Amino acid sequence: MDINKDNMEKMARLFNNLEGKPEDQVIREIAHLIKSGQAGITPAKAKQMIKTILPMMDSNQRRKLEKLLRVL
Repeated sequence: MDINKDNMEKMARLFNNLEGKPEDQVIREIAHLIKSGQAGITPAKAKQMIKTILPMMDSNQRRKLEKLLRVL
C-alpha cells in the first residue's frame, strides 16, 4: 500500500479547512477537491486511504467516510 505521510497530511488539511460546515456540504466539497485534482491526491488514492483507516474509526466517523467513498 502506497500511503505516505504527505498524502495523509493533505487529507487532514482538507478536513480542517471545512470545519464547521454541514456534513453533506463538507463531503461534497472534499469529493470535488479530490476529483478535480485540487486536493493533491487522486480519487483512487483517496479511496485506498479511506479503506485503510475505516476499521480504526468509530461508528460516526465510519459513516461519514463511507458517504465520501460513495461520492467518489
